[in-house]
Amino acid sequence: MSSGPTPMNITTKLDIDEHEKDVDIKKYQGMIGSLLYLVARRPNIMFSVWLCVHFQAIPKELHLCAIKHIFRYIKGTIDLGLWYFQTSNFASCIVN
Repeated sequence: MSSGPTPMNITTKLDIDEHEKDVDIKKYQGMIGSLLYLVARRPNIMFSVWLCVHFQAIPKELHLCAIKHIFRYIKGTIDLGLWYFQTSNFASCIVN
């Protein structure tokens, strides 16, 4: 599968669907944890990850598909992100 132009498909509506198939909670939470780690460098995925975090207690197949879409987006946009340099002088950014 190829990566999408956005972190989440714009037609995806995440909600609690009782009829949807359950997925492994540990696997889902592990994937969420990995994405939360990336949010510091990839603020463009923050909203999509935040939406998926709400379903950690009872993840369904639809939620797992949304997580996988975010991972495909990251894979296709590996050159995007914030870079923090060790020698940055943040003191010059302080306004008195």
